[in-house]
Amino acid sequence: MSIKCCGTTHIGSKRVENQDCFGIYTIAGATLCVVCDGMGGHAGGATASGTARDVFVAAVRESLEDAGAQLTVPTFRHALERGASLANSAVRTAADNAEALAGMGTTLVALLLCENVGGCFVNVGDSRMYDITSASITQLTHDHSYVQHLVDMGQMSEAEARVSPVRNVITRAVGIDDTVRPDLRSVDISLPPDGKRWILLCSDGLSGSVSDEIIHTVVCDGGTPEEKVNGLVGLANAAGGPDNITVLLVQLS
Repeated sequence: MSIKCCGTTHIGSKRVENQDCFGIYTIAGATLCVVCDGMGGHAGGATASGTARDVFVAAVRESLEDAGAQLTVPTFRHALERGASLANSAVRTAADNAEALAGMGTTLVALLLCENVGGCFVNVGDSRMYDITSASITQLTHDHSYVQHLVDMGQMSEAEARVSPVRNVITRAVGIDDTVRPDLRSVDISLPPDGKRWILLCSDGLSGSVSDEIIHTVVCDGGTPEEKVNGLVGLANAAGGPDNITVLLVQLS
């Protein structure tokens, strides 16, 4: 199996600072992809996302290197859960120690995969992960947002949620509370009959501006991963670019 990763982040058309960040890493033979979308004012958002990413990656690296050759799905899950917990503590501590950073937090979505093991992801907040094949696009993450809660309760439709004035209010974030409740799930990385599968991670600067159907079309069309990622950022900006935009594409073949 070939695993190719490409990511980019863009300030968007309306914001004065990019508080998103991402990273792609190779650790102990596994691939780790991370996207964070910070919040908390001029100083806080960028600090929260960068701190969370760096502490999360260091914790995952330590867990995987300690495991040595014994990489398994449970090892992946433990590494991701521990990483999210330590990232939460780091962001929380930084916010408590500096008045300018009070109340800061960040989303976190991360994928850890290896051909011989499989894949797992962790998610906190409303950044997303999609599984994409030539036949379909499936959102793997569940948004931790107020509007998603209303949708789950049957009090709002998906269409209404997309345009709601409170659609950016999230119900879970890294660094807001003393403990964090991440979602952890396995990911199917097997190849479909045509040998093509993509996993896309993104901040809501993409998912809030570009429909799933258009994302699917762009990813499945011809072109390099770099062209697909840049094309999606361009579409988000063409739709107004109201938020920072981060897109990370994993191509499996």
